[in-house]
Amino acid sequence: MRRHAAAESDYLLPPELLRKLERAAIQSRRVMIGRTKGERRSAKRGTSVEFADYRAYAPGDDLRYLDWNAYARLQRLFIKLFHEEEDLHVYALLDASASMGFGAPTKLDFGVRAAAALGYMGLCGGDRVQLYARSDGAPLRSRQFRGRGCAMEMFEWLKGLRPGGETQLPEAVDTLLRTQPAPGVVFVISDLLTDQWQEAVARLAVGKCDVCLLQVFAREEVRPELQGDLRLVDAETGAEREITMGQRTMRDYERARDEFLGEVRAACNRYGFSWLFATSDQSLDDVLLRSMRRLGVVR
Repeated sequence: MRRHAAAESDYLLPPELLRKLERAAIQSRRVMIGRTKGERRSAKRGTSVEFADYRAYAPGDDLRYLDWNAYARLQRLFIKLFHEEEDLHVYALLDASASMGFGAPTKLDFGVRAAAALGYMGLCGGDRVQLYARSDGAPLRSRQFRGRGCAMEMFEWLKGLRPGGETQLPEAVDTLLRTQPAPGVVFVISDLLTDQWQEAVARLAVGKCDVCLLQVFAREEVRPELQGDLRLVDAETGAEREITMGQRTMRDYERARDEFLGEVRAACNRYGFSWLFATSDQSLDDVLLRSMRRLGVVR
């Protein structure tokens, strides 16, 4: 099934990247309670043989985990903690609004491939994976995938996404929080080009999830190569604005861009989220397997 997934999904994820993803894993900075035994470690108290740590005894703790040797030395009661393997719920929320159709490659193309890569990483690690999107004002939700054999179905679901409609991130976040079967790691992939981005980020903080926000711009949005008199048209609302693009306008644009990205990053820091900025022409290897590793989201 591994070779089949690699061959059939070639335009999404090349075989060499799939092999790298199989050796990586998504990790959460929070303790998540899984439904079944899985392939990852949790720091919760368990019954496996690998010792993790101690903590002070509290009334109601299971007396079987008391360390009597520590009591004999210190005259204090301590409970032994063990690593326990459990599954993790992984969610990818992908913005498929009209603005995500911009760029070469488009931001949505990048987002689809990033969601596919994260999902495949989760499936290979024994995690439960579910995908969410918002397109043309309608919420989209995949079924819950588990096991590498679901990779092709997951890829096909992502291939069907098309950019359209206005960004409605708060509603998309509400759908995810309302329908998710359990807390887990949430990846949000969006350009955040909406006045409601702060509301969406604040709503994510309500859920008991570990959140990583992957903000994507097209290379042309980082530094537009435009000159002269222009009429700009909003891809989602159709609103028009005439400007003259010169050096002063470019400086104003770059200042506004940096302030916006700084505000997003500050909001993520305030809520304890991970934040990563990428351009749609970057390699997934660089974004997911290098930058996310530095953030501690992937190992």
